[in-house]
This record gives sequence, C-alpha cells and structure tokens, in this order.
Amino acid sequence: MNAMTTSMESSGRRAGLGLELLAPAGDWTALEAALEAGAGAVYFGLTALNARRRAKNFHQEEFGRAVEAVHAHQARAYLTLNIDLSERELGQAARSLEFARQCHVDAVLVRDPALLALRHLFPELEFHFSTQTCMANSADVAAAGSLGAARAVLAREMSLDEISAASAVEGVETEVFVQGALCFSVSGTCLLSSWVGGRSGNRGACTSPCRVPWTVDGQPAGTPLSMRDLAAVHRLAELKQAGVAGMKIEGRLKNAAWVRQAVGIYRRALAGESIDPDALLQQAEQLGGYTGRGMTSAYLDAQREELTGVAGGREAGEKAEEGKEDGRKEDGGTEVGHGAAEATYDLSITIGPQGIGCRCECEGRTTEWTMPKTVVHRAHKAVPIENIFLRLSMEPIQGCELRQTSTNDPTFLMVPRAVNALIERVSAAVRQSRKAPGETVRVELPATVQEALEKGHPHETNRRKLGDPPNRLRLHAGQLATVLRHVRPEAVIVEGAKADALDRLVETADGLPLVVALPQVFFENDIPAVRRLVQACKTARLTVEANSWGGWRLACEAGVRIEGGPGLAVLNSLAARFLRDMGMRSVTLSVEADRRQLEELTAHCPSPCSLVVFGRPPLLTTRVGLTENDLGKVFADRRGAKLVPHKERGLTVFGPMEPFDLRGSRNERIRVQHLVMDLIGSEEPVAEWRNVPGPNWDVFRFNYDRELA
Repeated sequence: MNAMTTSMESSGRRAGLGLELLAPAGDWTALEAALEAGAGAVYFGLTALNARRRAKNFHQEEFGRAVEAVHAHQARAYLTLNIDLSERELGQAARSLEFARQCHVDAVLVRDPALLALRHLFPELEFHFSTQTCMANSADVAAAGSLGAARAVLAREMSLDEISAASAVEGVETEVFVQGALCFSVSGTCLLSSWVGGRSGNRGACTSPCRVPWTVDGQPAGTPLSMRDLAAVHRLAELKQAGVAGMKIEGRLKNAAWVRQAVGIYRRALAGESIDPDALLQQAEQLGGYTGRGMTSAYLDAQREELTGVAGGREAGEKAEEGKEDGRKEDGGTEVGHGAAEATYDLSITIGPQGIGCRCECEGRTTEWTMPKTVVHRAHKAVPIENIFLRLSMEPIQGCELRQTSTNDPTFLMVPRAVNALIERVSAAVRQSRKAPGETVRVELPATVQEALEKGHPHETNRRKLGDPPNRLRLHAGQLATVLRHVRPEAVIVEGAKADALDRLVETADGLPLVVALPQVFFENDIPAVRRLVQACKTARLTVEANSWGGWRLACEAGVRIEGGPGLAVLNSLAARFLRDMGMRSVTLSVEADRRQLEELTAHCPSPCSLVVFGRPPLLTTRVGLTENDLGKVFADRRGAKLVPHKERGLTVFGPMEPFDLRGSRNERIRVQHLVMDLIGSEEPVAEWRNVPGPNWDVFRFNYDRELA
C-alpha cells in the first residue's frame, strides 16, 4: 500500500459514525460538488472500460488533476474498471491500471478476472470487488479476500443479517449502496439488455429494458420489472452495526446539483446532527422524485414484495429530467424503440443477383454490407422490404429515427432470421456512427506487465470446431433420467443437484461422467447446503462447476475437482489463465461474446474451454417477490422479447421462450474442448437435441452476428 493510501485511510472516513461515504462523479463538476459537500471518497472512470459508459467520465489529461483534487480534500479516489474485458481491451486495461498507479489512485473497482491476474504487479493499488462480481454471502467475501481484494461491494439485494455475516469475514472490508437506482436482477447477473440488442450491462452498455412496459400473457401489466429506487439514509446506524465500512451513493449519470444534495444529506446523517430521521428520509426520497419511482430500503429487512412498478403518481413513460445530466437516462442506457429520437439515419436496400446490398448513413458516416439471399419456404412468415421500412420508421434505433428509405424491390420477401440480422446490422451501424469512442490511455507499461500480457498458444485440448456436434449436455437433475434414455453425450453438467440425491443421479448416469453445477447466486442461508453438496461430490469423486467466487471458495476448501461455469465465464484469455491458475480445470466462454470476440479469445485460450452452442440462458435472476400467478406466464415487451419466470432455490429466474442456436454455424477459427447444448428450460429436450439446424435456418444466434457493446 502506498504512502498516499495510508495517509488517506482515516481521512476517508471522517465524521460521525466512522463510515466512509462514497460519492459518484460522472464529470468534473460532479466531482467538485461531491468534495465540497463532504464526500469521504469519490469513484469515477476514464472514458473507456467502466460500467457507466454513458457518463461523460474523465479524459486522461484531467484524470490526474481529479485525483489530486480528491486528495487535497483529504478524501480517497477510486477508479472504476468494473466490466467484462474483451481480448482487444486487455492492453488498454493494463495501461489504465498503470496510469492509476502513477496518479496515486487509492483503489480500483474490478469485475474481470484478468485484472486479478495483474494485481500483484500493482502493489500500490487496492483492488475492490465491484458489486458486478455478485458478492452475495460470506463465502463470496472470503473468496475476494483470498484473491487479494481489500474490499467487496456487496450485492444490493442482501438483508441486514446477511450483510452482517458477510462483513464478519476478517481481512476484507465491505461496502453497500445506500442511495440510487436498484436493478431487478441480482447484481452482475443480468443478460436481458444483451439478449434484446447486444448491449451488455456487464460491459456498461445497459439499455434498461426492464424499465419499459410489459405484457403478461398478452395483457398490459405496466412496468412490473421496473424497481423502486433505494433510500437508506435512516438505516446508517444499523449498517454500521452490521460491520459495513463504506456507504455508496449511486449516480454517475447525475448532475452536480444532485450529487451535492445527496452527499449533503448523507453527510448530515453520518455527522449525527439533531435532524428528525423522517425529515432526512423525506429529503433522500426527493432525490429520486424525478424518476417517478417510489423509494425503498425493504431488502435490508428481507422484504421483497411490492418493489416494482410505476410509483409516485407518474404515468409510465412520463418525462422528468431534473437530476439527470443532459437528459441521459438515470440507469445508464439508451432504449431502442422507446422515447424520442435525437438524430436520423437513412437506409437503402438493393436486391441484386449476388445478394442484398445494404447502405446505412448516420451522422456523416456510411456503412455498407451485403447479405445473402435466403430461400423462402413459408411465404406467410416472410416480410417484404416495404414492411421492414415501416417497422423501422416506427421504432427509433439508438435514439435515431429512420428518415429516408430506398429500394429497387419493395415487395422482395425476407425470412424472419434475415430481417432480424438486417435490423441488428442497422443497429450496429447507427451505434458505431453515434458512439463516442473511449480514449486510449497513453502510458508506458512496465516490462513485467508487458510480459504478463503476452499471448500464448491455445490449449492442446481445444480441437473441436464450432459446427461440430455438441459433446456435452446441460440438464436439470429432474431431466436426467428422461433424456439419457435417448441421448448419450460424452458428459453431462447437472444443475439443481442435492447432496442426498447425488447417489441416484450417479446411478442414473450409468457410468457417464457428471459435472455438478453449483448455483450462480446463493445467499448466507444457502451456504450449508452448497457445502454439503460439494462434500458429497468429493465423496462420489465428481467434478463440480463453480459459478460464483463463493462456490469456488467452498470447492477449494473441500479439495474437489473444479471447472469454471457460465457464472464465471471469460471474455479474454488472461481471465482464462487466471481461473486455470486458481485451480479450474476448464473455463466457459461468455455466452454474450460475438463472433470476433470468440475467434480472438479461442486463438489464445491457455485453458481447456467450453462454448454453449444452444440454450435459454437465465436473463434475469431476482429476489423480487412475484405472485404464484406470474410464474410460467409469458412476459413480453414491444421489441418482441418473451420471457417466462420460474422458481429456483427461492429466487425467480426469467428465461427466454426461444433458445439461441449456434449449431448450424460453422467456424474453424473457434475451437474449444467442449460444445455444450443447454437443455434446461426445454419442454422437448430430446427433440431439440435431434433437430439440428441447417446453415440457412431461421434461428436466433444471440450476439454471434452482431457486435457486442
């Protein structure tokens, strides 16, 4: 720890209850406001690689001055690098760490395991586990500590008792959010924005699709996935009693006036001024008034009912800009198909003998591409080009409206798969035209860091190509007997297994290798059951799949064989190397990855790896209480997303109705050890296993054909 960090440790927690008050800073004016109002720490990001990409953030030339300003106010400066990193971003991430070291940043918030692989090369920096790592229990926090983290930012869905248990772990501080937006999905587990448009919340590009109106079984249901906002100013003494070290205000998209007011309210509460707690809470609730959503601290009391929906007397969709900087959405995204457009684009489609020529012009940038023609077998499902234009004219993309269209054949029919691919290409073109590219940090890397970033050869076991038959199945324990009567893969990954039923599963497998998946999200009361399951796997000599850092920790303690699952998925080869070094015999590639990212990652992946080529991944995993009537119903939005919720270990998991399917995609540049077919959520798993798509089938391929933002 550097001298600057040591000198700031006590000053960062000045006043009152001895808790550090962390304030957001999306730009310079917000940073100044936070410091003037008495923040003990400020967290902010550079213009790239942070979970609030829509904030103005800080350019390299002003970042050092920002850190100096924070330290001049006897506060601490935290850099956010809390996203999944692609292979191409590893060098930029390393330069950001080196720049943070040179600027005397006190701590860096991280999510990607690649940054943990570099931690020992930057001993002057504290590493904090972001809430995006889903720190939901004491095992998670203990894992963070064993990996070198000084602090863990806890999941926002935890109760006071759970926070207390997590905060009791020695050697690791904990931090909690006390004001700001809440997510419907448990922290760090949402795939919905990525699923519907290729903009990942795990990469700072969430479009907040949970905030829009939904229907349930075709009936309007308002905004059942839109969370109330958090206000816990009246609970600070309880949080201190629970052992928390830091209190965090969410809001890097808020303007300076909002930040000043928020920090002031919480600073007065921490100072113990003789202010009526109800009055403080009323002031904190007014901070969220512009959203039209009610406020809550119910998670702290383990209450999970009535946390969603439009509240506060506003109608869905009503605009309120107070508190937002430049009219940006407070949740950090831009919606597709909702809200007023800020710009326009032109689109032309030309049908030629060799294919479909497309041209998109937006804000002075022209993008051209050619799509293959596909044979129309079912004309009643095909869409004429004139109808595609009509649809796009009614649905702004990335805040842009379609202005002019042209085509030489308005009645030319395109199959739904081709229509979806066209719209995704248009969306990518518009996004690229409007995207303000993140600044590249210019700094010389030490030789030791350069050596750590050197890319190696792919692991020798990664020989199976995309397009080869899947060799592994992912099943729920209840599906095992039925499916294995008809299907015999090389191995099966089993979810939902219980310790006392493990012998029966082994008997059902009849010699087929089983990998027992640990849950991606579990809370304090679940730890004994997870520990029993891990011990039973050791006794049965079965491999376990770790899907959280807490699960990895429990598996390590038991001395069982470990693989890395979708909950610890990797998007770069350095992360894969780190998980290998942490004892994981194989890793799972991120289900969000696009084609180019998969090619670049597998070209250098030093560990045996798995790629899920078919499935209905959990898009939302929530603690929010839903009624029994909602389970099994179809939730749909205006963009065509269709989700079905079901209960799983006390949580509600929303999976898509339709799967993604890469089995018909051939790519020899993507080579892995295992191609996994995930049949969880399938009503006809055997039929789906056998029904292999051809290269021109109308299937959804998730982000494979589009650029993951």
